[in-house]
Amino acid sequence: MDEADFAIVRRNMLFRNIDEALAREMVGDRTPRPLRKGQVLFLQGDLIDSLHIVVAGWIKLYRATEDGTDTVVAVNGPGQSFGEAAALLGIPAHAGAEAAADSRILTLDAERLRSRLTADPDLAFPILASASMHLRVMVEELEQLKSLPATRRIAGFLADLAGPVKGAIEVVFPYEKTLIAGRLGMTPESFSRGLAKLRDLGVGVDRERVSISRVETLRRMARGEE
Repeated sequence: MDEADFAIVRRNMLFRNIDEALAREMVGDRTPRPLRKGQVLFLQGDLIDSLHIVVAGWIKLYRATEDGTDTVVAVNGPGQSFGEAAALLGIPAHAGAEAAADSRILTLDAERLRSRLTADPDLAFPILASASMHLRVMVEELEQLKSLPATRRIAGFLADLAGPVKGAIEVVFPYEKTLIAGRLGMTPESFSRGLAKLRDLGVGVDRERVSISRVETLRRMARGEE
């Protein structure tokens, strides 16, 4: 693994607060492997024996509904991990995982991690923190899906995509609009209508590119201040 990839792995909650030497020991000789867009890693209910960290691209986590459609649970990007609880506890995966774009992921053997945790119980805290962070994010997103109008959800997504900058910026949708709509809990049609309503706030869309005249305006709208 090269240093650029290792730096991304170190952003993960599991590796962020431990010594670099220990992080390298836990990764061992593993290297990121490529995934094609649409490639399935595992299905909901599968027993998995690995923890996954996204090094590049985007991984969709989804659950099947009774009518056969998929509900997007999360979309994980570089530095984020998934499958920790299922892999380490030996329980069925709560969601399926599929590459939303051409991606690369680092796969770590769960049995090796469990052995390392037995030898050093202090390592359990970063793993618990990672699981807790995932739960908090999912709860916050669920609350937003239940309570926020579509335009505020979209404004928040675009503001997060823009990052901490101020003023004008141009961003690119990281993955397909249909997947963004699913992540935000709306239909593609509702997503398109919501984007159109943001034009008055200086948001322009040209295929995958989004121009934002003032990011601060979107942030205020996302908070319900606009």
